[in-house]
Amino acid sequence: MKKKLLIAGAIILTLAIFVMSPLWPYVRSLAAMKVFSTFNERESLMAEKGIEIEIPGGGATAEQDWYPFVMTFSADERFALFCGDSKARLTIMYNFPAFDLSAGCSLIFDEESPYYNSFYGAYVADGKLGFAEDGSFEAEQASLVPRFDMKELVLEDMGMSSSDFVFDWQLTAQEEDLTLAGFDGWSRVDADMVVNGVLHTPISNYRNYIQYGRPGYEAEADFAPVSMQGRVYARYFAEQDVSIYFYIMARSAEVLEACDREFIAQSEIMLSDK
Repeated sequence: MKKKLLIAGAIILTLAIFVMSPLWPYVRSLAAMKVFSTFNERESLMAEKGIEIEIPGGGATAEQDWYPFVMTFSADERFALFCGDSKARLTIMYNFPAFDLSAGCSLIFDEESPYYNSFYGAYVADGKLGFAEDGSFEAEQASLVPRFDMKELVLEDMGMSSSDFVFDWQLTAQEEDLTLAGFDGWSRVDADMVVNGVLHTPISNYRNYIQYGRPGYEAEADFAPVSMQGRVYARYFAEQDVSIYFYIMARSAEVLEACDREFIAQSEIMLSDK
């Protein structure tokens, strides 16, 4: 009996040490986000419409750049409330920077990292969101989606006050009739952006820390605005009646172009007969 108690005590002590180590937030993030993402994917607009989107994650490269896999979040209720339209639906696929295991959190919080405050992924919205009746892309209307994403799902879920939100989007280039993910007819816009950075001094255990880790870097000012580069590819799929966007928000043009080349350009869309 004494031997069993010693073994049990050793196991508990080992687990306690592990949970207190910088590695624990990463392991917890991987486990939690895999389950959470799988559940959301099953409940998503994509699943209902018979759409499958494959976007490579950070595991596709040798660099410590992005999180290993792209996640899915079904944002229907919160997006509908944000838009003031009870019928609005939105599914988000997203990825964020890799974990810094020494800090116990994602590089998304590291102001010194080229990946600070960066994301890439895809949006799937019901109907012609961001498109006029003649099918032309309306970039200003489409900016509603990343605005909602950053404000409601990222920053406010880390404790930022709604009144402090900054989101300035200035278009710098636009191209039409591009090919992406196995389909022609995409529009692409680039933009200079000023948006709140995610670095802040944590004052509570916000749920976003489950995926990103608790900020492990010192913040001179909480959620200070930062200049970013944005890129969006957009296409309306008439048969499914959905608007699909691929997006990148990065600190620099170099990171943006690398992300486009290594992840967005390698993405695929598969449509079923639903």
